Amino acid sequence: MRRWQRIAHGESSEVIALHTVSEPALGQEEVLIAMEAAPLNPSDFLLVRGLYGLRPAFPSSVGAEGVGRVAKVGSKVDGALRGQRVLMLPTYEQGTWADQVVVPVRTIVPMRDDADPLQLAMLGINPATASLLLNRYVALRPGDWIGQTAANAAMGQYLIALAKRAGIKTLYVVGRHDAVDQVRQWGGDRVVLQGDNLHQAIAEALDGQQLRLVLDPVGGTPVGELAKSLKPGGAMVVYALRSGQFPAMPPGEFISRGLSLHGFWLINWIRHAPCAEIREMSQKLGDLVAEGALWAAVEQVYPLDAFQEAFTQSLQSQRSGKILCTCGAPDGAMPAKAPATTTPPAFREHRSKTWRDPVQCCGPRVHGQDWRSSTHGAARHAPWTRATLHGACEGAREHGSSAEEQDAIALPR
Repeated sequence: MRRWQRIAHGESSEVIALHTVSEPALGQEEVLIAMEAAPLNPSDFLLVRGLYGLRPAFPSSVGAEGVGRVAKVGSKVDGALRGQRVLMLPTYEQGTWADQVVVPVRTIVPMRDDADPLQLAMLGINPATASLLLNRYVALRPGDWIGQTAANAAMGQYLIALAKRAGIKTLYVVGRHDAVDQVRQWGGDRVVLQGDNLHQAIAEALDGQQLRLVLDPVGGTPVGELAKSLKPGGAMVVYALRSGQFPAMPPGEFISRGLSLHGFWLINWIRHAPCAEIREMSQKLGDLVAEGALWAAVEQVYPLDAFQEAFTQSLQSQRSGKILCTCGAPDGAMPAKAPATTTPPAFREHRSKTWRDPVQCCGPRVHGQDWRSSTHGAARHAPWTRATLHGACEGAREHGSSAEEQDAIALPR
């Protein structure tokens, strides 16, 4: 087994190396995953630097999310899982930057075999976060407005796609001129460039409308200006804190207008949500990926051996899409560098009675590198899938780190 391994806190190029290790013994409720693809996320590099809310012991494997196929199963795992493509939940307990990984069966979710594995590999963090942010804090309905800062990242792309499916209008605040066109291209309804008269620009963009929900990964002044346009009873949710500053919002606004402020960290949901809930949401998002309705731009794809190049590219401040590694993909299945895919699909706005009951959305596949292992003939969601994982999840202990490790600020993903 080959995997990227971290030996200390620091810069990834200095503390991570590719190691060959022996295949560990398979536990009764564990599976061996032959990894296909895994993305490199900002949270991974924060973890490497010791700036994230988790403190794994050294040496530790790295990589939070990804997709692969079940190669072996433990004695108490249904053998029907063998050969199935599965999503790795981002528990940060097993490193996905590897060609093979041994994980508890409770931490995987079967995916459709007809979906692009590169897009599925990115499903566990940003799309899951976007879906939860839109569902947990206010009851959004078609025609409602939401606002977000820093929308020109993959997270903004997923939020736009999911909001459009539900008929929810979106207003975004961005910090660069080129980001305005990018967010509009993705389907954002209104885009405002951050400047000296941000409050006025937001008011003009809304044209008399008010926001029900504000989502923020930055902190500081921009989110405070957005929050001034919240309806009474609206909510602000902070899911990262890139600036290191608390959202600049006068306390009186929360009192007089009944606003609420929430913090969100996906790890907490994964630790405490019922397994059935996690599995259901993940599979619904996987279905959207398979249908071409949910995607993120991919700039480059690297083989596992080219980890230094992958790190360098991933840490560039202005990229056109995500960086992924192909892990244990068969030889020739993916070139060292895949062409960038930034052209958005054609969105159609769909109406639904509630956000939780979205209707079908159409959209073409946009990622040109659609690769699959021809050695596995996995079917789509087979009848065994839910029953097998339900039993494994219900009997599993809650996993995660100690309470002390959860105290750190949730930084960007």
